[in-house]
Amino acid sequence: MKRPEILFGIGALAIALTACKGETIEENAQTEISKEETDTASINEEDITDNVLEEESAADGHIDFEKVQESNPEVFAWIYIPETGIDEPVLQSAQSDTFYQNHDKNGVESDSGALYTEMPNNMNMCDFNTIIHGYDTKESDLFYGLHQFEDQDFFQSHEQIYLYLPDNVLTYEVVAAYYDDGSDILRRYDYTTYAGCESYLEELFGGKSMAKHIRDGWEDLTPYHFLLTLDGTVREDNTQYVVVAALVQDAAGVIDRVVYQE
Repeated sequence: MKRPEILFGIGALAIALTACKGETIEENAQTEISKEETDTASINEEDITDNVLEEESAADGHIDFEKVQESNPEVFAWIYIPETGIDEPVLQSAQSDTFYQNHDKNGVESDSGALYTEMPNNMNMCDFNTIIHGYDTKESDLFYGLHQFEDQDFFQSHEQIYLYLPDNVLTYEVVAAYYDDGSDILRRYDYTTYAGCESYLEELFGGKSMAKHIRDGWEDLTPYHFLLTLDGTVREDNTQYVVVAALVQDAAGVIDRVVYQE
């Protein structure tokens, strides 16, 4: 504020004080407006950041990973299953395998959780069997849409699952959908060995029932394939709904691994 000129006389002093007071009030008002604008801008920026993961979608065939990882750097992939409502980021916590059981995709504490993998699975999708976990018992649950595969017609007509990575797009074909016994699929076998992978495949195709859908032509899966397993909540009867898919297209041509034979 420009310093007021020094005036002589009582009347002039009163005028000067009044003028100074008026400028102070005006400045205070401007300061409050400026503060409100700053606060509003800050709130809007937070809203934009928080909404990024809500607004992003793979339905158009593209994910802006630079943008979504600004919201949460633990997003490493994005899964899209047409006509199921499943169009969500996939995360892996660096601090705990159970973190995203009770935290949402923004890392905020929430009973809804998020879709996530555990640390034994590599985030480059080069494991024999990558397991993505998510809740599926309520309509609002992120994996609730998996249950559409319980319908035989839906299972037969909906083959593809798309997984987007920052530098790749992977296409999987659904090969099985069923209720598993609920034990830990990730640690059930040693998937780093040929024998462990083979044991899982024998289990997958060995037990057949009316409720277990198997796609014809996939019975010759081997430990050299790459599987994606989507599993839901373990229920009171110790079962969980599972959808298993096999990699059929690797856009970047980088998915590979060494299989150890005993």
